[in-house]
This record gives sequence, C-alpha cells and structure tokens, in this order.
Amino acid sequence: MSGDTHAMLLALTVLLLLIIVLSLYNRKLMHNNKAADSEQQILKNLLDQSAEFIAVLDSNLEPTYLNPAFSSVIPVQQYPLAVFKDEEGDVLLLNEIARQPHWQGEAWLQLTQNERRMPIALTMTHHQNSGSYLLTGRDISSCKRKQTEQDADYIYDTDTGLFTPLLLNQFIQTAIHSTTSRQPQFAIFLIKYNQVLSYMVAAPQGKVPDVIRSLSAQLKQYSSKGAVVARYNTDTLAILVPAHLCSTQIEVNLNRLAQKMLLAADQAAQEFKQSALQSYIGISIYPLDGATPAMLLSSASTAVCNAARLGRSNMQFANSRYQLKAPEYLTLEAELLKAQDNDEFDVYYQPRLSIGSNRVVGYEALLRWHNPKRGILAPQYFLNIADDTGQVVALDKLVFRKCCQQLKHWQQTGISRGRISLNISTLSFRQQDFVSTLQQQLEESQLTAELFELELHEDIFLQPDSTINTTLQQLITLGFHLTLDNFGQGVSSLSVLREYPLHSLKIAQSYIRDMEHNEQQRNITASLIRLASYLQIDVIATGIENEMQAYLLHVMGCDILQGHLFSKALPASEVPALLARENRLLRKEVS
Repeated sequence: MSGDTHAMLLALTVLLLLIIVLSLYNRKLMHNNKAADSEQQILKNLLDQSAEFIAVLDSNLEPTYLNPAFSSVIPVQQYPLAVFKDEEGDVLLLNEIARQPHWQGEAWLQLTQNERRMPIALTMTHHQNSGSYLLTGRDISSCKRKQTEQDADYIYDTDTGLFTPLLLNQFIQTAIHSTTSRQPQFAIFLIKYNQVLSYMVAAPQGKVPDVIRSLSAQLKQYSSKGAVVARYNTDTLAILVPAHLCSTQIEVNLNRLAQKMLLAADQAAQEFKQSALQSYIGISIYPLDGATPAMLLSSASTAVCNAARLGRSNMQFANSRYQLKAPEYLTLEAELLKAQDNDEFDVYYQPRLSIGSNRVVGYEALLRWHNPKRGILAPQYFLNIADDTGQVVALDKLVFRKCCQQLKHWQQTGISRGRISLNISTLSFRQQDFVSTLQQQLEESQLTAELFELELHEDIFLQPDSTINTTLQQLITLGFHLTLDNFGQGVSSLSVLREYPLHSLKIAQSYIRDMEHNEQQRNITASLIRLASYLQIDVIATGIENEMQAYLLHVMGCDILQGHLFSKALPASEVPALLARENRLLRKEVS
C-alpha cells in the first residue's frame, strides 16, 4: 500500500476520533466545575492543534466554532461557509448535504486571498440531539496534483465508479461505531450477478464494463438516502443500509429494498438482452449476524450462496428468524391492494384539547386498517408500502372523503367541534389534481375548507419548486388551515417557516418524549414555542403521555395538546361519549 493510501486510512481514523472527541466535548460543556473546565480545555487544545479543518455549525449552518487551521484560510465574515460542488460552478453544497445524517465526499472551499478554490475531502455529520453539525475537511490540493491511478483505485472502482471493497470495510466500521440505543441496527446487502463474467468475455470491444455500470447506476439511487454502494468483488456489488433506514419494521423494509434490487437486475438483463443473467442477494444485519465488518460480510456471503442454491433470482437473510418473515411484505402488499376494494379502512379521531378553555378544539384523523387476518393496524405497519406502491394517494383521498362524511354527520347531530386535521403525503401534495380533488369533495359534501387542517410533512419542502407556493396559495384561498408537521426534527424547518405561508406547526414528538427529565430538551422546546410566537404561528404539541409534560408545555405557552394522557384515537362512534366527559380529560394540576 502506498504512502498516500496509508495517509488516507489515517485520515479516516482521525475523522472517527474527532467525531467521538467532539461529542465528548459538547457533553463536557454542560458541567461547570473546575475538573470539567480542565477537560474542556484539553479537548479544545486537541481540536485547535489539528491540521484538519474543523467546524461546528448550528442548525442554520452558521459556524459556532472554527479551529485555527480553518479560520486561517477563510475570512471571518464569510458566513455561511462558501463550500461549492465544483471548482468553477456556483452551487453551494452545505444546504444540500445537511439533509443527510452523514455525508462524505469532495468539495471546493473559497479561499481568503483570491478567487481560487481549494479542493477538500469533506465530511459532515448531523448531531441529532443538539441539532448541530460537525464539519471536517482536509486540503487535497497535493493529492489532486499527484494523484496516481493506484490512489484513484483505492477510492473508486474503475469499472463501476462505486467505492472499493477496502473503503466498504471502512464505512462498515464507521457504521458500527455510529449505532445508538435508538438505532442499533444496520444491514449489509451483497448482490451477486451470475453470467456477468461470461457476458463480459463475449461482449464486443468497448462494451465490457457496460453491464456492470448499468447495474451500478441502478443501485446508486440509494446513495441519496444515506446508503453506501460499493463493489465487493468481480461479480458482486454491496450496499450498506444505514441505521435510520432499519429502525422500524426491518424485515419488511429490507425485503422491499431487496425486491427493488432484483427488479433493477432484471431491467439490466433486458437492456443487454441477457436472459440468462440471474441475481442473488444475501443480507446480514448488525449486530445479529456479526460484530465486525469481516463477520458481517461473511454472513452476507453465506446468505448469497443459499440464495443461489434455489436456482433462480432470489434473496436470503443470513438469520433464519428474518428469513421466515421474508414473504411477509409481499403478502402484506397483496392484502393492501385488496383492502380498499373490500372497505377495510376506517378513520379514527384523536381529540385535541385547549388547556385554557378545558375543551376539545379539534381532532386529528388517523387511518386504521381493519385487516381480517391481522386485526386493526396503525399506519406505521403499512404506510411505507402504500407510499412505495403509490397507493398512498388513494388512501389520502379516502381519508378526506370519510372525514367529510363524518363532519357532516356531526354537524347534523350538533356535536361538531373544531377542525379535523389530516396528514397529507408528499406524493399526494405533488399530484396535479391535488387541490381540485379536495375542492370537488368539499362541494359534494357541502362543506367549507375552514373546517379542515392539512398537516404537511417537511419532505414536501425539501425539493422546492415553483409549484409549491402556487399550491399553498390555492389551499389558503380555499380556506384550509396549513400546519408544518414534525417541526424541529428536520434540518430545514426554520427556512420553511420563513419562506412559506403556514398557520401552525406541530412540535416533533422527540422533543416531548421524556422532556420532564431532560433540561436541554425543555429549553429547546421552549425556544421553538417562543419562535413560533414571534412569527405569529400557532403551536400544537402531540404525544403527551403524562401530566408533567402537559404542565410544562402549558407554562411554555403551548395551549393545544394531544396525546394518550387525554385520549387515544377513537372510532367516530365513541366521540359523543368522549365529549360528554371532556371536563374530566384535563387534570386540575394541569389547569
């Protein structure tokens, strides 16, 4: 291995240590004793003396700390940091990569003295608890000038443009160190393509790498979601599926991903008229199938061999526990396709209460699937499948239609109370007939839009285009109340509040959960509520589980609360009984 290669391995190791050190550094800042101050100074000296460029950015991507190596090459007033995608272009990079939990790649930094830009190896990691970012960079100008083919081969595979096996091992090791109690698992996919070698031998001159490149291009789409795509060996590619994509329903989500990859391989086979091309996928899961990169890759390789023994394109988990559940997602998808025709969906209503008036002031509509075999299923058990298959658009229409029917009935019986809030998927919002469909349903039901609230997830705003504001203005003109859902969880919530006409926001449940035991969490929540007050935006808090949470939010200035402390989501038939006892829903201690 060359000296430059050793240097790159060392840099990756140093980067991991810096992330750990910075985490410790931030933790130590919370203590105010002399011992902590001494440790803080030691840690700060370590960062100050590093030759790497190190910066800590706040949630607005503005620096709160620059080490001397970094501040010496850029002007102090140059905020936000001028980090570009390429040497000549004008596309800034930070806002784009801030949407990912972790990003690593090359970028160009604008320098102090002149207009030229410095190429840097850049890594940016989002710290979820604090909302801050750790940015580290290394000047690679000399590497750019002296880079040899051997160096390039260390990073990228020449046939596919994917990461090399050596870097794959480094990424797996980093993923192991990055797991947490809330996100303890990640997965390794190995995708083996038989007949690739025989095709490459028989292919015309100049066409040898095309089949591999086509397969690689199909898989690169997963990089945008944080996955690492690499070449494992001659006829096998690999994907590291990060922890945040394995946090819920892991066997169903991984099955869906595997089926998409098998489909991609089929498309590549058709493209090159290779009907004999077969693909096999082996899946290992950390820490169940191994505690080291070598063990995880070995487990996935064994699973690939097991899949190949079946004699056709197939996938296998390394662990039999997940393999037994492997057909589950296909069965669930088939059941979901039939469910709407069989009228298996119903809408439940979770009340929202005003602490000030001690009354129910509205409801959130929540879809429930009355599956004949599985019982009543909440959206988290089927919404990902509905979103992937496009069925979520039809489900959103169904929910709105049922809500209109129910509200009409409540008006006729004299128990209508406030707005009904509906969750709108990103796919539905981007349909050309989205607004007209809502308007048509209102006209058929003889209702007005003022009676409804639309909860819009931040994903809707992550890829802004000219149609978003047009759609929002049309909805406001009709009279809909617009709410930004899950506020504070993403990276662009502040810009969304600043740029788009919204009436209210719903605080992310992660800020409510255990807030009574976490002072930092309480301070952040109080700041979010104050910010909304300054912007004259209403605040809704959901996921309230106990009286102390309700009391704290009331003191902070949040009046509208929702959660199991007051009531779970109920079928419409139980709402009259709920209203009959609404004065007892709020405890005296809260009011």
